[in-house]
Amino acid sequence: MNQDTEPCCKVSRIAQEYHIPNLDQELIRRRDHGDSLRNLATYLNKEILSEALSSAAREVIGDADSIYNVLHGDDVNRSRQAELRSKLQRNDVDVDGVESDFVSHQTVRNHLHDCREIDTSRESTADIEGSRKTIEWAQARSEGVIEQTLERLRSADEISERPTQVTQSVRVACTACGSTYRIENFLEQRGCDCPGGE
Repeated sequence: MNQDTEPCCKVSRIAQEYHIPNLDQELIRRRDHGDSLRNLATYLNKEILSEALSSAAREVIGDADSIYNVLHGDDVNRSRQAELRSKLQRNDVDVDGVESDFVSHQTVRNHLHDCREIDTSRESTADIEGSRKTIEWAQARSEGVIEQTLERLRSADEISERPTQVTQSVRVACTACGSTYRIENFLEQRGCDCPGGE
């Protein structure tokens, strides 16, 4: 990547701002060795954090890997995360600013595909349209099972004879940021694009 050119996307801008040399070559090398887009995003986020730690006015005890894992680990105690964030801020690390520069796997995919013309389609054997049809089938089947169960209860005089209509709404929650989506919206935007979900 030519560091003197105008960045074409967030990944290129990050490489320039955080002085990460040969980022494209490293992303492509890791991908060729089997790393997923999520793994590539995590790698870049740790590089961002590492540079931020080394640039801090005060020395921060701890490596970028362990600090990142505490900040974004799913099974890490919230109080421990809050304590670490407070410690980093006391040592002049702009945690919020650094995290806003973190990238998602979708951002990495867009960079490789749009800026470097690299085919990333092998990342998935599934496609959105086919998966949507599978989910719709599963919802319809589930609703049918519920209707049949209610009908049996009516026949046994366990519930009233009044007619009913069963509808089901599936929601997806991102465990990284807490956002929830209707499944249709989640598929349409191709997942949650929060920086912490990588």
